Amino acid sequence: MNKVHALIKQEIIAALSHVEAEDGLYLENLQAVSEEEDREPVSGSQEDILEVLRDLIQQGEITIDETGPKVIFHLCQK
Repeated sequence: MNKVHALIKQEIIAALSHVEAEDGLYLENLQAVSEEEDREPVSGSQEDILEVLRDLIQQGEITIDETGPKVIFHLCQK
């Protein structure tokens, strides 16, 4: 994993660990944070973020919920 992907991984885990993400986050919520939210957006291109998300899913660190109109990403409970 290169340095950019390592940073994105840390940012994704931080975003999904945040109390405001207890119900999970959509991809666009990882990248754009509303003014009311108290967390940092994930940096990097959408392509890089998706690549890191795929890696995190394969590693069992995050899960996805595909039951709604959009995919929701959740941090796995340890």
